[in-house]
Amino acid sequence: MRLSRLIQEAGIERVDGFREVEVSRIAYVPEAAGGEGVLFACVDEYHYNNRWGTARDWLEVLPRLGVVALLSAEPVAGLPVPQLITADPRRAMGRVARLLCGKPDEGLRVIGVTGTNGKTTTARLVGHLLRAAAEPCATLGTLGLEAGPQWVEPGAYTTPLAPELYALMAKVRSFGMAAMAMEVSSHALALERVAGLTFEAAILTNLERDHLDFHGTLEAYAAAKARLFERVERSGFGVVNAGSASFERFARSCSGRVVTYGWDGMGADFEAARYVGSPAGSRFEVRWGGRAMPFQSRLAGRFQVENCLAALALLLSMGKDPELLRAGLETFDPVCGRMEQFSLPAGGTAIVDYAHNPDGLRKVLETCRALCAGRLHVVFGCGGDRDRGKRPLMGALAAEWADICWVTSDNPRTEDPAKILEEIVSGMGAGKRVERVVDRAEAIRLAVAEALPEDVVLIAGKGHEDYQIIGLERRPFSDQATLLALGARHRVSPP
Repeated sequence: MRLSRLIQEAGIERVDGFREVEVSRIAYVPEAAGGEGVLFACVDEYHYNNRWGTARDWLEVLPRLGVVALLSAEPVAGLPVPQLITADPRRAMGRVARLLCGKPDEGLRVIGVTGTNGKTTTARLVGHLLRAAAEPCATLGTLGLEAGPQWVEPGAYTTPLAPELYALMAKVRSFGMAAMAMEVSSHALALERVAGLTFEAAILTNLERDHLDFHGTLEAYAAAKARLFERVERSGFGVVNAGSASFERFARSCSGRVVTYGWDGMGADFEAARYVGSPAGSRFEVRWGGRAMPFQSRLAGRFQVENCLAALALLLSMGKDPELLRAGLETFDPVCGRMEQFSLPAGGTAIVDYAHNPDGLRKVLETCRALCAGRLHVVFGCGGDRDRGKRPLMGALAAEWADICWVTSDNPRTEDPAKILEEIVSGMGAGKRVERVVDRAEAIRLAVAEALPEDVVLIAGKGHEDYQIIGLERRPFSDQATLLALGARHRVSPP
């Protein structure tokens, strides 16, 4: 695309040193700036193991990159290329990326899912159920890009930065997808990673404490997530959990029609009732508009039923066939690292779950307690260089719900792992058995060795992650692989 057209369509306020050049793509880190026709965007963002980087980090290398133009908040001296100056380079980067990728969202039904917990499962449910209803749909999020078992690509972020996001959308369109359900994180909304994108629908799963190391306050965190609902087109839907204390705020933010979901008696548009849960899954009834229909799922726990109900509320509101959705839900398998079950050699059960904040840990502990006929063990930690305030809160929850707490490392990053464990244990009080084991593999081994035939061992915090960040190094590590090495067997049961 010619630079003059790009400037006009992206709404750039100022250009220094203009000359006409052809722009083929946009980059925001030096490693991606090779080749011809590259516009470089100077933006503050997370790079390299989620460590914050600033535009100034690249000033020394910019003259050697051979880029044809620059996008920045301020001019860069000594760089003889056209410089596009804008007050918000992140937002401009999104607009430019969308243009360079051919506005790929215009040919897709884009559905955004946000919330503290449940985003991955709910987005995957939407994609699976749309495919069951004969509408080809891809999903994008923490586990990467997925369009059925034949096409899966890993990802680095829950919501990619705009250049990668629009490139993936273009690929999704080229593969014949009609829709894309995507997780939209609070970071992505605050950092304009979805700039230029309009959503046909948005779903709020819940809103609880998380990411305060970045947002500062719960109010700022909620405000960031509410931006998704402002991006819903007027003919679209905003699907809101009526059980969330913040649902009215999100409903007010929504540009489209608001649809609520919740449990029986909440007065929501779509309600779940007659819930029956077991380790193998859930049975429940959905009531809406004077109708009632039974559903069953391989997902275990009341919080998983809420995820199912969120997806069903949206798709039923869109007019999808209830019978196709019911059949589709029955074939949806648990998502990697979300209430993922293993049989232990001694006869107990291990459950791997991504719960890494207070609300997520409480919900999964509550579910595991209901499924547990013996003792409930919990193996968990908290990430380093992140919100320290949640550590004693999570410790208190573990002590409240579990019989034996194995406090261990999550991703300690640059913090001292032993000090993180100390802050977790500070919230536990007395009366429960608490073991501190810095080495996560050893903590899992010890918990499994103690588990009796009717015990449940919950291993929380890392879920699908196949690495551990220690210092600045990303080392291979998997809770699932650790269990398998101890003789556990993966369990996939029908409902």
